Amino acid sequence: MKKYFLVMLWAVFSVHNFSLYSQQKYDFAAEAGMDAAVYRGPEAVKYPFRYEGTPYAYTESFLSGTLVYNGVSYKGLLLNLNAHRDELHLKMPLSGIIIELDRRLVEEFSFGGRSYVALIGDSAVEGLQEGFYQMLYKGEDVLVKKNGKSFHERLQSGSSKGVFRFFDPADKYYVVKGGKPVQVSRMKDFTRVYKEEKKAIKGFIRKNKMRFLDMDDKDRTFMEIMNFADNN
Repeated sequence: MKKYFLVMLWAVFSVHNFSLYSQQKYDFAAEAGMDAAVYRGPEAVKYPFRYEGTPYAYTESFLSGTLVYNGVSYKGLLLNLNAHRDELHLKMPLSGIIIELDRRLVEEFSFGGRSYVALIGDSAVEGLQEGFYQMLYKGEDVLVKKNGKSFHERLQSGSSKGVFRFFDPADKYYVVKGGKPVQVSRMKDFTRVYKEEKKAIKGFIRKNKMRFLDMDDKDRTFMEIMNFADNN
């Protein structure tokens, strides 16, 4: 276990000091233009076939976001997360070229109302796959989400129809309690993490008639349960 994990998360996601939302953000990209270091990288490898779904975490669209990269804060960048390859992509505003950012230099980023932290290298956490994690809840304990996409190929009937290729969501959620990550897939999994609050958590779920039908519902439900368990 990298012993400074929780300290790092508190520093990164502090309500008052979180650099992505600080009033002291520096629009470095706007001043440096295309000469900004963040634009110096290899072009992202394209998929050489047509597919259904998307390899990106939520949408194919690149959204305006903020980024801390090699110690420098940027805002107004067009970002997207390839959840299949766990790559952070940046679209150049004029050419439309998509750049793969060096994961070793990414510290934290945000786009589309979602915030992420890079748990890579010195920031990696024992028990968690290295990569980019979406922060869903931070308190005494934290809840993170590993956005993932699985790729499938399926032969279609008929010799002329070829191969059907598609991406499916493959997200994973983890509660980090006492510095140790525990995967949670269902609502009742929180009772394994918070055994002393098991009865209270079950009652909270029943009282609020919790259920989820899609990805956003699951995120929201897990966040509410986590908030209750962490503060009960």
